[in-house]
Amino acid sequence: MKRKVIAGIMAAVMSLSLLTGCGSDGGEKGSSQESSQTQESSKEEKSSEQSQDNGESAEQQSQGEDDTQAGDDEWTGEVSKVIMVFPTPGVEPADLGKVLDAINEISTKEAGVEIEFKPVSIFDLGSAATRWIGGGEQIDLMPVAFVPMEPFITQNMIQPLDQWKDLAPDIWAKAETVPIFDINFTGNVYGLAPTAPNGLQGTGGGYLIAKDDLEAAKLNYEDGQIITLDDLDTIFAAIKEAKPDVLPCGVIGSVDRANSTFISDSLGVSVNSGVVIGLDSTKVVNMYATEEYKNYLKHVRSWYENGYTLKDAATTDTSLEDLVASGGMSGYFSDCTMGLKVQLEQKTGREFVRLLFQEPFIMAQTGSMGSFMTIPVTSKNPEGAMRFLNLMYKDSRIVNLLLWGIEDVHYVMVDREQNIIALPEGVDTTNNPYAYGLGLFGNQDDAYAMGGSTKEADDAWTEIALGRRTKGYGFCYDASNMTDKITAIDAVIQEYVPALTTGSADLESTYASFIDKLEANGMNELVADKQAQFDAWLAQQ
Repeated sequence: MKRKVIAGIMAAVMSLSLLTGCGSDGGEKGSSQESSQTQESSKEEKSSEQSQDNGESAEQQSQGEDDTQAGDDEWTGEVSKVIMVFPTPGVEPADLGKVLDAINEISTKEAGVEIEFKPVSIFDLGSAATRWIGGGEQIDLMPVAFVPMEPFITQNMIQPLDQWKDLAPDIWAKAETVPIFDINFTGNVYGLAPTAPNGLQGTGGGYLIAKDDLEAAKLNYEDGQIITLDDLDTIFAAIKEAKPDVLPCGVIGSVDRANSTFISDSLGVSVNSGVVIGLDSTKVVNMYATEEYKNYLKHVRSWYENGYTLKDAATTDTSLEDLVASGGMSGYFSDCTMGLKVQLEQKTGREFVRLLFQEPFIMAQTGSMGSFMTIPVTSKNPEGAMRFLNLMYKDSRIVNLLLWGIEDVHYVMVDREQNIIALPEGVDTTNNPYAYGLGLFGNQDDAYAMGGSTKEADDAWTEIALGRRTKGYGFCYDASNMTDKITAIDAVIQEYVPALTTGSADLESTYASFIDKLEANGMNELVADKQAQFDAWLAQQ
């Protein structure tokens, strides 16, 4: 299950509808019921159990042992409860209660709140949140993760956070240097994005490919080397010849990464309403009708015909990550930060090379590809929720507990100066009782890294990206008046794109039908509306 998380999330991201807000950059059922049963045990019982298991208090177990993380003044008022939705990779971590106790050892003293987790599979988060809030259930903190933000705003499901600004000085200070606020058409802040580890900024599409497959094909590519789709033709052919049982091309119907092969900016929402191509363009176009997109389709069709791809790629529910981990597939299209490469290596046990289609760049804020902590309208303790949010950006112990669990139980410290950790002896991703891995929370500048630091590479990536911004940087398209067209266009995309982007469909006949149907359902009008808003915004800059 753990190995499927990232690929599953990628699939969820790439299949989003257009109805999304803007901002900085199939699990198991029954999690809510299990959470309620877990929370019925008293705090004293859980603390006693933890103490017996680990021989020290939860606060001592919290990572860092860094007294400088604590606030100048401990909380002296009444401690109140904050119910926080906790997305899981599909299965609730076995030691979630112990990690929660360690968090509460800190939060009760520093922010005056006792957190109660409400676990839910990240794949069910959007539907569950709508159900809970619609039913008036108390939810004080909730990530809106990899699902559209805009419906939560327009349907009055979440509250503006600006009204509690005074309770979160560390958040507003951080926002002066890093874009953590969602940017939306209301002018208010509704969500807070986590910072990337090492302050990473920018995106850059490429192909993550197994080094052993390159070596078997007698190919020598440096990590981070710039390539083209034509280069992939050569690479895939050589690997297939050297290792006939291996599929060199990783594409599946649930993940459309065509736009990672060229520079495109969807202007704050999904690509389904149009994009600008390149760093200097201000013209919004239907991405699916561009030469760049069709060029990708031509290549992937040839890869399919040559046997480089999975034959049932359009319909398979197997994740790319699992296919690569098995050794049966060489790699896949992805954003190509060093962190994603290292993460894939840790999960698969294979070494990878990043082949880039362009240098990293920064585009308009993309809430559809992010996660934002929000305060729902059904919160009974929004002030306490805001204080805990502030603690997530102030105190690295909270973030590292959420990310990694408890030191010497779920991980061991290898290099405290460099924030390098490793799994304890005898523990791996299959038996770690807190194998979490979803980095959705708070300020991760001082987050620990499993296995090795990527700071030097991340700093270099960010430096390049900051000098390469699209003309749409800072803009967010408001699609609220185009709902009917958006719904119709999404349906067309779901009908055609999985087969086209895996090479499974005859290109000429299917592609022409696809473009005709997009236009018949209002794509040109949608692009024009986006262009008009973008032009008005540009005129004010």
